[in-house]
Amino acid sequence: MRVERSGDRYLALEGDRVLWSVELAIDMSSTPFREELIWPVPSLVAIGGGSVVHFLAKDSGAIIKTLGLEGDLFGHFGEQPTDALYVLGWRHVVALDRSLNVRWTSKNVAVDGITWRGQEGQRILLSAEMDPPGGWVDVELDASSGNELSRAVSPPRA
Repeated sequence: MRVERSGDRYLALEGDRVLWSVELAIDMSSTPFREELIWPVPSLVAIGGGSVVHFLAKDSGAIIKTLGLEGDLFGHFGEQPTDALYVLGWRHVVALDRSLNVRWTSKNVAVDGITWRGQEGQRILLSAEMDPPGGWVDVELDASSGNELSRAVSPPRA
């Protein structure tokens, strides 16, 4: 299964067959970032954009939950969610469990953007833009609490 977007319409496809279709009006006036992710267990589709993340049932497209990013804008999802899904905003990081409960929120990780670098055990590896344009730092957060473990200047980006 894959999810494709056409304007405000999202389609779940299996080959050429449409499994479901849903229209989500996401205010994109303040951000260009929009992303879709299939979270196999708990069998959800996450769609982030603007200041929200929508969670839809993978089999029907029914909206299960909408998470408001409270004072932040959506940027990206962390890669390969398993027991947790990490939502990277422009400033904050939110960790959700499989029941879509917020485990923790790590505020003010960045000033203008966060990108995923990976996860090593209980360490979440991120890059955070602190001095735009281009002032990136490497940040490590504890996966269980969201507490910052380290912060160091990143090598120059190409």
